Amino acid sequence: MRFFFKIILGLVALVFIALAIFLVPPHLQVRGVEPDLPDEAALRSLMAVENGPIAVRYIVNASQPVGDRALSHLSFLIEWENGNLFMIDAGMDEDTAAAFVELIGTLSGGGEGTFFGTVADQMADNIQQVKGVGFTHLHIDHTQGIGAFCDARGSGAELYQTDWQHDLQNFNTTEGAALLANSCLTRGALQDAPIMTSPNFPGLGIIGLGGHTPGSTLFAVGLKDHLWLFSGDTTNAHDDILSNTGKGFVYSNLLVPENTGRTEALRLWLRELDAENDINVVVSHDLEALQTTGMAPFAP
Repeated sequence: MRFFFKIILGLVALVFIALAIFLVPPHLQVRGVEPDLPDEAALRSLMAVENGPIAVRYIVNASQPVGDRALSHLSFLIEWENGNLFMIDAGMDEDTAAAFVELIGTLSGGGEGTFFGTVADQMADNIQQVKGVGFTHLHIDHTQGIGAFCDARGSGAELYQTDWQHDLQNFNTTEGAALLANSCLTRGALQDAPIMTSPNFPGLGIIGLGGHTPGSTLFAVGLKDHLWLFSGDTTNAHDDILSNTGKGFVYSNLLVPENTGRTEALRLWLRELDAENDINVVVSHDLEALQTTGMAPFAP
């Protein structure tokens, strides 16, 4: 009997060693990305840029009930006076959305999902106006729709991403990075830091975050009278910013290696900004909170 327990203990030890070998490198990697964050004044400077954005709209790609809320998959379109559009995140196609529903159902007991169409299909002919594309991070539910986008759009749009997002991948982001590398997008140049900008899109700021993934990125959009901050999956719900609530041990340590110290610092930073009357923090998966801000859905 004692020999049997030794075997069991040995197998358990091997499992822990294997997990450590698998998980420690991505945890160390994400902990190495903690760029400086801009202050409120620097972010507000985007609102004073000449020829800045005139509107921000959202597209719902898919949704699934999880617990007492809906887990929605959103993309965003920023519009300028000249008709140019910048797209943040690309969503998924129907098969990938169905697979995601099944995964969330297994992990979290989520219910039946609803697919509303690819972002490309919902944009119709307006897709030709998309001149730039960015991603809050490279998880598959944010990136897989780039295939449908390229099929409909063809060449001509540029990808704007930080070096962290381009260069640093883990087991959850390699597939998304490969999709972008093989897509119709060509990489555009960014200027300055911590708020990176492009003269092609005045009033749009790109800020490296880290925390959720090494390449997690915030997009700041300065309209004349409002500042929109697209925070990706730093949290899955807007209320988690207000209550400073993390995603739990299993998620942040085993499923998605996060820098939990950094995500807490980001929540506190975002909470302070969101408290301003003319600033809204937008969480990628929280449609209900987004709708309370007054942002309108995209209509072709």
